[in-house]
Amino acid sequence: MPPAGLIKSVINSHFDEASDCYADLSATPDLPELTGYRHKLHQRLMANLEGLLLSRDYAWTLCRDHIENGTSAEEHFVIAFLAFEINDIPHVKTMLARAFASSHFFKATSDALCWCSWQKAKFWAEQFSQSKEINDRLLGLKAFRYHQKKSPLSLPIVIKGIFSRPQACAQNFLLTEVITDKDKALLPVLTSFITDNLTPDNFELICKCITLGHEDINLLLPFINKENSRQENAVIFAFRRITEPRKSQWFNQLKVRPNAVRLLLIAIGAMADETCLDWVVAQMDYPEYARLAGQSFSLITGIDLDKRGWVLNDAQMDQAWLAYDFDETLDWPDKVKITAWLTSYRNKH
Repeated sequence: MPPAGLIKSVINSHFDEASDCYADLSATPDLPELTGYRHKLHQRLMANLEGLLLSRDYAWTLCRDHIENGTSAEEHFVIAFLAFEINDIPHVKTMLARAFASSHFFKATSDALCWCSWQKAKFWAEQFSQSKEINDRLLGLKAFRYHQKKSPLSLPIVIKGIFSRPQACAQNFLLTEVITDKDKALLPVLTSFITDNLTPDNFELICKCITLGHEDINLLLPFINKENSRQENAVIFAFRRITEPRKSQWFNQLKVRPNAVRLLLIAIGAMADETCLDWVVAQMDYPEYARLAGQSFSLITGIDLDKRGWVLNDAQMDQAWLAYDFDETLDWPDKVKITAWLTSYRNKH
Protein backbone atom coordinates (compact mmCIF):
# COMPACT_ATOMS: atom_id res chain seq x y z
CA MET A 1 0.00 0.00 0.00
CA PRO A 2 1.24 3.52 -0.74
CA PRO A 3 2.10 5.72 2.28
CA ALA A 4 -0.70 7.73 3.87
CA GLY A 5 -1.57 10.90 2.01
CA LEU A 6 -0.01 9.84 -1.25
CA ILE A 7 -2.11 9.01 -4.26
CA LYS A 8 -1.10 5.97 -6.26
CA SER A 9 -1.66 7.74 -9.57
CA VAL A 10 0.76 10.51 -8.56
CA ILE A 11 3.54 8.02 -7.89
CA ASN A 12 2.81 6.24 -11.17
CA SER A 13 2.95 9.63 -12.88
CA HIS A 14 6.40 10.31 -11.39
CA PHE A 15 7.65 7.01 -12.82
CA ASP A 16 6.23 7.66 -16.30
CA GLU A 17 7.41 11.27 -16.35
CA ALA A 18 10.93 10.30 -15.26
CA SER A 19 11.07 7.64 -17.96
CA ASP A 20 9.86 10.09 -20.63
CA CYS A 21 12.32 12.77 -19.51
CA TYR A 22 15.21 10.32 -19.71
CA ALA A 23 14.10 9.24 -23.19
CA ASP A 24 13.96 12.88 -24.37
CA LEU A 25 17.30 13.66 -22.78
CA SER A 26 18.93 10.64 -24.43
CA ALA A 27 17.52 11.63 -27.82
CA THR A 28 18.55 15.31 -27.57
CA PRO A 29 22.03 16.02 -29.00
CA ASP A 30 24.54 17.54 -26.58
CA LEU A 31 24.98 20.74 -28.58
CA PRO A 32 25.62 24.29 -27.31
CA GLU A 33 22.32 25.57 -28.71
CA LEU A 34 20.43 22.83 -26.83
CA THR A 35 22.17 23.24 -23.47
CA GLY A 36 19.25 25.16 -21.92
CA TYR A 37 16.70 22.60 -23.09
CA ARG A 38 18.80 19.68 -21.84
CA HIS A 39 19.24 21.40 -18.47
CA LYS A 40 15.47 21.80 -18.07
CA LEU A 41 14.92 18.17 -19.02
CA HIS A 42 17.48 17.07 -16.44
CA GLN A 43 15.83 19.19 -13.75
CA ARG A 44 12.41 17.67 -14.51
CA LEU A 45 13.92 14.20 -14.51
CA MET A 46 15.57 14.62 -11.12
CA ALA A 47 12.44 16.19 -9.63
CA ASN A 48 10.38 13.16 -10.60
CA LEU A 49 13.03 10.76 -9.31
CA GLU A 50 13.02 12.62 -6.00
CA GLY A 51 9.24 12.28 -5.94
CA LEU A 52 9.60 8.51 -6.26
CA LEU A 53 12.20 8.39 -3.48
CA LEU A 54 9.80 10.14 -1.10
CA SER A 55 7.73 6.95 -1.15
CA ARG A 56 10.46 4.46 -1.96
CA ASP A 57 8.74 1.30 -0.70
CA TYR A 58 5.73 1.72 -2.92
CA ALA A 59 7.94 3.05 -5.73
CA TRP A 60 9.98 -0.15 -5.66
CA THR A 61 6.80 -2.23 -5.74
CA LEU A 62 5.96 -0.34 -8.90
CA CYS A 63 9.45 -1.00 -10.26
CA ARG A 64 9.10 -4.72 -9.55
CA ASP A 65 5.82 -4.79 -11.48
CA HIS A 66 7.57 -3.20 -14.46
CA ILE A 67 10.42 -5.70 -14.25
CA GLU A 68 8.01 -8.64 -14.26
CA ASN A 69 6.08 -7.26 -17.24
CA GLY A 70 9.14 -6.24 -19.28
CA THR A 71 10.76 -2.82 -19.44
CA SER A 72 12.17 -0.40 -21.95
CA ALA A 73 15.69 1.00 -21.47
CA GLU A 74 14.13 4.29 -20.32
CA GLU A 75 12.08 2.54 -17.65
CA HIS A 76 15.13 0.51 -16.69
CA PHE A 77 16.99 3.77 -16.00
CA VAL A 78 14.37 4.77 -13.42
CA ILE A 79 14.50 1.32 -11.82
CA ALA A 80 18.31 1.35 -11.70
CA PHE A 81 18.45 4.84 -10.21
CA LEU A 82 16.03 3.89 -7.44
CA ALA A 83 17.89 0.64 -6.74
CA PHE A 84 21.20 2.48 -6.32
CA GLU A 85 19.67 5.30 -4.26
CA ILE A 86 17.73 2.97 -1.98
CA ASN A 87 21.05 1.15 -1.59
CA ASP A 88 19.48 -2.26 -1.22
CA ILE A 89 21.59 -5.18 -2.46
CA PRO A 90 18.63 -7.45 -3.42
CA HIS A 91 17.08 -4.54 -5.35
CA VAL A 92 20.33 -3.95 -7.25
CA LYS A 93 20.72 -7.66 -8.03
CA THR A 94 17.16 -7.73 -9.37
CA MET A 95 17.87 -4.72 -11.57
CA LEU A 96 21.19 -6.08 -12.85
CA ALA A 97 19.42 -9.06 -14.43
CA ARG A 98 18.48 -6.70 -17.29
CA ALA A 99 21.36 -4.22 -17.01
CA PHE A 100 23.30 -5.56 -19.99
CA ALA A 101 20.45 -6.74 -22.20
CA SER A 102 21.54 -4.29 -24.92
CA SER A 103 23.75 -1.25 -25.36
CA HIS A 104 20.75 0.95 -24.47
CA PHE A 105 20.19 -0.88 -21.19
CA PHE A 106 23.94 -0.76 -20.47
CA LYS A 107 24.00 3.02 -20.90
CA ALA A 108 20.81 3.47 -18.87
CA THR A 109 22.31 1.50 -15.98
CA SER A 110 25.51 3.53 -16.15
CA ASP A 111 23.67 6.86 -16.31
CA ALA A 112 21.63 5.86 -13.28
CA LEU A 113 24.78 5.12 -11.26
CA CYS A 114 26.64 8.21 -12.45
CA TRP A 115 23.74 10.55 -11.72
CA CYS A 116 23.51 9.40 -8.12
CA SER A 117 25.45 11.48 -5.64
CA TRP A 118 29.02 10.24 -5.15
CA GLN A 119 28.07 9.40 -1.57
CA LYS A 120 25.67 6.77 -2.96
CA ALA A 121 27.58 5.89 -6.13
CA LYS A 122 30.94 5.27 -4.41
CA PHE A 123 29.94 1.98 -2.77
CA TRP A 124 28.61 0.47 -5.98
CA ALA A 125 31.47 1.83 -8.11
CA GLU A 126 33.93 0.10 -5.77
CA GLN A 127 31.93 -3.14 -5.74
CA PHE A 128 31.63 -3.24 -9.52
CA SER A 129 35.34 -2.49 -9.95
CA GLN A 130 36.19 -5.62 -7.94
CA SER A 131 33.92 -7.88 -9.98
CA LYS A 132 35.22 -10.64 -12.26
CA GLU A 133 32.64 -9.63 -14.89
CA ILE A 134 33.88 -7.11 -17.46
CA ASN A 135 30.49 -5.39 -17.74
CA ASP A 136 30.43 -4.76 -13.99
CA ARG A 137 33.98 -3.37 -14.09
CA LEU A 138 33.02 -0.99 -16.89
CA LEU A 139 30.12 0.33 -14.82
CA GLY A 140 32.49 0.98 -11.94
CA LEU A 141 35.16 2.55 -14.15
CA LYS A 142 32.68 4.90 -15.81
CA ALA A 143 31.32 6.02 -12.42
CA PHE A 144 34.81 6.81 -11.13
CA ARG A 145 35.60 8.79 -14.27
CA TYR A 146 32.24 10.60 -14.28
CA HIS A 147 32.69 11.75 -10.68
CA GLN A 148 36.37 12.58 -11.39
CA LYS A 149 37.65 10.15 -8.78
CA LYS A 150 40.74 7.96 -9.04
CA SER A 151 39.73 4.51 -10.22
CA PRO A 152 41.36 1.33 -8.93
CA LEU A 153 41.18 0.01 -12.51
CA SER A 154 43.74 0.69 -15.26
CA LEU A 155 41.94 1.78 -18.44
CA PRO A 156 44.63 0.42 -20.82
CA ILE A 157 44.42 -2.97 -19.09
CA VAL A 158 40.62 -2.92 -19.31
CA ILE A 159 40.87 -2.11 -23.04
CA LYS A 160 43.24 -5.03 -23.66
CA GLY A 161 40.95 -7.35 -21.74
CA ILE A 162 37.87 -6.36 -23.74
CA PHE A 163 39.50 -6.54 -27.19
CA SER A 164 41.32 -9.76 -26.42
CA ARG A 165 37.97 -11.45 -25.80
CA PRO A 166 35.54 -9.33 -27.84
CA GLN A 167 32.12 -8.71 -26.33
CA ALA A 168 30.06 -6.43 -28.55
CA CYS A 169 28.05 -4.77 -25.79
CA ALA A 170 31.10 -4.14 -23.59
CA GLN A 171 33.20 -2.88 -26.50
CA ASN A 172 30.49 -0.50 -27.64
CA PHE A 173 30.06 0.88 -24.13
CA LEU A 174 33.82 1.30 -23.72
CA LEU A 175 34.18 3.26 -26.97
CA THR A 176 31.06 5.41 -26.66
CA GLU A 177 30.71 5.99 -22.92
CA VAL A 178 34.01 5.40 -21.11
CA ILE A 179 36.73 6.68 -23.46
CA THR A 180 36.40 10.42 -24.09
CA ASP A 181 37.91 12.70 -26.73
CA LYS A 182 40.55 13.74 -24.16
CA ASP A 183 42.00 10.21 -23.95
CA LYS A 184 44.51 10.68 -26.78
CA ALA A 185 47.17 8.77 -24.83
CA LEU A 186 45.14 5.60 -25.42
CA LEU A 187 45.62 5.72 -29.22
CA PRO A 188 48.56 3.25 -29.35
CA VAL A 189 46.57 0.69 -27.39
CA LEU A 190 43.38 1.15 -29.40
CA THR A 191 44.93 1.19 -32.88
CA SER A 192 46.65 -2.13 -32.18
CA PHE A 193 43.22 -3.81 -32.23
CA ILE A 194 42.05 -2.41 -35.61
CA THR A 195 41.43 -5.19 -38.16
CA ASP A 196 40.34 -5.46 -41.81
CA ASN A 197 36.91 -6.78 -40.84
CA LEU A 198 33.83 -4.89 -42.04
CA THR A 199 32.09 -5.34 -38.71
CA PRO A 200 30.20 -2.72 -36.68
CA ASP A 201 32.66 -3.14 -33.80
CA ASN A 202 35.70 -2.52 -36.00
CA PHE A 203 33.98 0.49 -37.57
CA GLU A 204 33.32 2.04 -34.14
CA LEU A 205 36.92 1.40 -33.12
CA ILE A 206 38.29 3.09 -36.25
CA CYS A 207 35.99 6.10 -35.77
CA LYS A 208 37.05 6.46 -32.13
CA CYS A 209 40.72 6.33 -33.11
CA ILE A 210 40.22 8.98 -35.80
CA THR A 211 38.31 11.16 -33.32
CA LEU A 212 41.25 10.84 -30.92
CA GLY A 213 43.68 12.01 -33.62
CA HIS A 214 44.64 8.96 -35.70
CA GLU A 215 45.38 10.38 -39.16
CA ASP A 216 44.76 7.39 -41.42
CA ILE A 217 41.18 8.07 -42.49
CA ASN A 218 41.79 5.69 -45.40
CA LEU A 219 40.90 2.95 -42.92
CA LEU A 220 37.26 3.87 -43.65
CA LEU A 221 37.51 3.33 -47.42
CA PRO A 222 36.59 -0.39 -47.29
CA PHE A 223 33.44 0.51 -45.33
CA ILE A 224 32.54 3.12 -47.95
CA ASN A 225 33.37 1.12 -51.08
CA LYS A 226 31.74 -2.18 -50.11
CA GLU A 227 28.15 -2.84 -49.09
CA ASN A 228 27.99 -3.46 -45.36
CA SER A 229 25.85 -2.48 -42.37
CA ARG A 230 27.97 0.63 -41.66
CA GLN A 231 28.44 1.90 -45.21
CA GLU A 232 26.18 4.95 -44.86
CA ASN A 233 27.55 5.75 -41.40
CA ALA A 234 31.07 5.62 -42.83
CA VAL A 235 30.11 8.07 -45.59
CA ILE A 236 28.73 10.52 -43.03
CA PHE A 237 31.73 10.23 -40.72
CA ALA A 238 34.30 10.54 -43.50
CA PHE A 239 32.75 13.33 -45.57
CA ARG A 240 32.36 15.54 -42.51
CA ARG A 241 36.14 15.40 -42.09
CA ILE A 242 38.01 14.93 -45.37
CA THR A 243 39.34 17.83 -47.41
CA GLU A 244 40.48 18.30 -51.00
CA PRO A 245 41.74 16.61 -53.07
CA ARG A 246 40.61 13.48 -51.19
CA LYS A 247 37.04 14.80 -50.96
CA SER A 248 36.60 14.99 -54.75
CA GLN A 249 38.33 11.65 -55.29
CA TRP A 250 36.13 9.81 -52.83
CA PHE A 251 33.00 11.62 -54.06
CA ASN A 252 33.69 10.46 -57.62
CA GLN A 253 34.18 6.91 -56.36
CA LEU A 254 30.69 6.99 -54.88
CA LYS A 255 29.24 7.65 -58.32
CA VAL A 256 30.05 4.12 -59.47
CA ARG A 257 28.67 2.34 -56.42
CA PRO A 258 25.48 0.24 -56.93
CA ASN A 259 23.57 2.50 -54.52
CA ALA A 260 25.21 5.66 -55.81
CA VAL A 261 22.30 8.10 -55.47
CA ARG A 262 21.73 7.30 -51.79
CA LEU A 263 25.42 7.54 -50.96
CA LEU A 264 25.81 10.80 -52.89
CA LEU A 265 22.84 12.36 -51.09
CA ILE A 266 24.32 11.31 -47.75
CA ALA A 267 27.78 12.64 -48.65
CA ILE A 268 26.39 15.96 -49.91
CA GLY A 269 24.42 16.40 -46.70
CA ALA A 270 27.49 15.57 -44.61
CA MET A 271 29.54 18.15 -46.52
CA ALA A 272 26.65 20.67 -46.63
CA ASP A 273 27.66 21.26 -50.25
CA GLU A 274 25.54 24.10 -51.69
CA THR A 275 26.84 23.51 -55.22
CA CYS A 276 24.80 20.29 -55.36
CA LEU A 277 21.54 21.85 -54.13
CA ASP A 278 19.70 21.68 -57.48
CA TRP A 279 20.59 18.01 -57.92
CA VAL A 280 19.43 17.26 -54.37
CA VAL A 281 16.06 18.95 -54.99
CA ALA A 282 15.68 17.02 -58.26
CA GLN A 283 15.90 13.73 -56.33
CA MET A 284 12.69 14.67 -54.53
CA ASP A 285 10.87 13.50 -57.67
CA TYR A 286 11.72 9.88 -56.84
CA PRO A 287 9.97 8.13 -53.95
CA GLU A 288 12.99 6.00 -53.04
CA TYR A 289 15.17 9.12 -52.59
CA ALA A 290 12.74 11.93 -51.73
CA ARG A 291 12.90 11.79 -47.94
CA LEU A 292 16.68 11.44 -47.90
CA ALA A 293 16.90 14.37 -50.32
CA GLY A 294 14.77 16.41 -47.93
CA GLN A 295 17.18 15.66 -45.10
CA SER A 296 20.17 16.61 -47.27
CA PHE A 297 18.45 19.88 -48.22
CA SER A 298 18.02 20.69 -44.52
CA LEU A 299 21.66 19.86 -43.74
CA ILE A 300 22.84 22.13 -46.57
CA THR A 301 20.57 25.09 -45.83
CA GLY A 302 19.98 24.74 -42.10
CA ILE A 303 16.22 24.93 -42.74
CA ASP A 304 13.87 22.80 -40.65
CA LEU A 305 11.29 21.64 -43.23
CA ASP A 306 8.69 20.76 -40.60
CA LYS A 307 8.87 24.18 -38.94
CA ARG A 308 8.52 25.89 -42.32
CA GLY A 309 5.55 23.71 -43.24
CA TRP A 310 7.42 22.29 -46.22
CA VAL A 311 6.51 18.65 -45.57
CA LEU A 312 3.71 16.49 -46.93
CA ASN A 313 1.41 14.31 -44.83
CA ASP A 314 0.11 10.93 -45.94
CA ALA A 315 -3.18 12.39 -47.15
CA GLN A 316 -1.29 14.57 -49.65
CA MET A 317 0.81 11.70 -50.95
CA ASP A 318 0.39 9.43 -53.94
CA GLN A 319 -0.50 6.05 -52.46
CA ALA A 320 2.14 4.40 -54.63
CA TRP A 321 4.79 6.51 -52.91
CA LEU A 322 3.61 5.45 -49.46
CA ALA A 323 4.39 1.86 -50.38
CA TYR A 324 8.11 2.71 -50.28
CA ASP A 325 9.55 2.01 -46.84
CA PHE A 326 12.82 3.88 -47.33
CA ASP A 327 13.84 6.32 -44.57
CA GLU A 328 10.56 6.05 -42.70
CA THR A 329 11.79 8.25 -39.84
CA LEU A 330 12.20 11.19 -42.23
CA ASP A 331 9.51 13.54 -43.56
CA TRP A 332 8.29 13.69 -47.14
CA PRO A 333 9.53 17.06 -48.50
CA ASP A 334 7.15 19.41 -50.33
CA LYS A 335 9.19 20.00 -53.47
CA VAL A 336 6.83 22.70 -54.79
CA LYS A 337 7.33 24.92 -51.73
CA ILE A 338 11.05 24.16 -51.58
CA THR A 339 11.55 25.04 -55.23
CA ALA A 340 9.55 28.27 -54.83
CA TRP A 341 11.70 29.31 -51.87
CA LEU A 342 14.92 28.44 -53.70
CA THR A 343 13.91 30.53 -56.74
CA SER A 344 12.94 33.49 -54.53
CA TYR A 345 16.17 33.21 -52.49
CA ARG A 346 18.34 33.22 -55.60
CA ASN A 347 16.49 36.16 -57.13
CA LYS A 348 17.12 38.21 -53.98
CA HIS A 349 20.77 37.21 -53.73
